Amino acid sequence: MTGTGQRVRTRHRFGVAGPEAAGVDRRAGEPGARGAAALAGRVGRWTAVWYLFAVLLVLLAWEIAIVVGGTPDYLLPTPTQVAKAFDTYHQPLLHHSWFTLKEILLGFAVAVAAGMLIAVPIAFSRTVERVAYPLIVMTQAVPKVALGPLFIVWFGFGLETDVIIAVSVAIFPVIVNTALGLTSIDPDLVRLGRSMGGSRMRLFWLVRLPTALPSIFAGLKVAVTFAVIGAVVGEFIVGGSGLGYLTLSASGNQNVPLLFASVIALALIGVLFYAAIDLAERVVLRHHPQSGNRG
Repeated sequence: MTGTGQRVRTRHRFGVAGPEAAGVDRRAGEPGARGAAALAGRVGRWTAVWYLFAVLLVLLAWEIAIVVGGTPDYLLPTPTQVAKAFDTYHQPLLHHSWFTLKEILLGFAVAVAAGMLIAVPIAFSRTVERVAYPLIVMTQAVPKVALGPLFIVWFGFGLETDVIIAVSVAIFPVIVNTALGLTSIDPDLVRLGRSMGGSRMRLFWLVRLPTALPSIFAGLKVAVTFAVIGAVVGEFIVGGSGLGYLTLSASGNQNVPLLFASVIALALIGVLFYAAIDLAERVVLRHHPQSGNRG
């Protein structure tokens, strides 16, 4: 994207007429764009079919290898046994999955809100950046397993401790990517907005934040996967409920099919959360200039 294109969009934001006001028709390329979108849709559907075929092929090879090789069930169950574990233990799996979902949602929401509130002053003040960044990196470098007993002393056993651990893991990419996005802006674009009378707050909402959205969404994708990891780590430490606790319980009871079912459920939850953020990114950034290379 050229600087000229950025200036044209900024003139629109601040009420300055652009080429459209002079009657320029920008719809000439619409048929070609629709054809490209249709082709991209067909490619996407075929890609999904191939992914499904690859998964089924892996499961079939897994089943055959264990049956033919005679691997003991207590070491590696077959996909059929894992599927039976989903059916047999569906109630505890649903119960613990719901508990883990609550932890991930709360941890991710708090991490996003707190991370953005911290990132904004970091992006706008060199002094805050010099003071805050070393502390943030220091807290991120400490293993959360080591902080778990301290969190238990402060907050006790329960949902709160699991959520705090999830927040402590997920907040770092939100801070870093949001601050990076807010500072990675063409200075000429900011000066142009100021020359047109744009206030600091108006420039933030109309120029800085839209420009930072790709970087922010990249941080959210990492943060939501970190929130899953943090929730499971909290369940390992605190215990009582959640898929992490169910995994430990199945391991202690040598119930390997249930152990695999719990891990697969965790993986599916992580994929679903990531897919939700990716879908939100595609919707929000559909017309963003930096999203032109996305399918």
